[in-house]
Amino acid sequence: MEIKILENKISIDEVKKLAEFWYGSMIKGAVDVEGERVALGGDYHIEDSEVLTDSGSKFENVWGFNIRFEENLEGVLEFDSMVNIKPNLENKSRGVENPEIVKKATEIIYKFIDLK
Repeated sequence: MEIKILENKISIDEVKKLAEFWYGSMIKGAVDVEGERVALGGDYHIEDSEVLTDSGSKFENVWGFNIRFEENLEGVLEFDSMVNIKPNLENKSRGVENPEIVKKATEIIYKFIDLK
């Protein structure tokens, strides 16, 4: 299965169906906070990031995230990815340290995924 760049809003059930192919209880993704695009799937966040950057996104605008289903059947959004380590942007951890980026990324993800 290919990594999917979302073009329209999808339901949490569609996300779970995509997740079954890779991890089952979670799915990896990347969000472009400037281009307002989301990619889902793959074994590694870098794959999502590459799909976005290969189609026009700039790496400095792309942040990795997970949606996990273990604790909450509707999904738990978390920003925990090696893609997020960007010392040149003062982000030195796998999380996203800038609350403005977290807010914008979350809004964009919710625009494309019906997380409740």
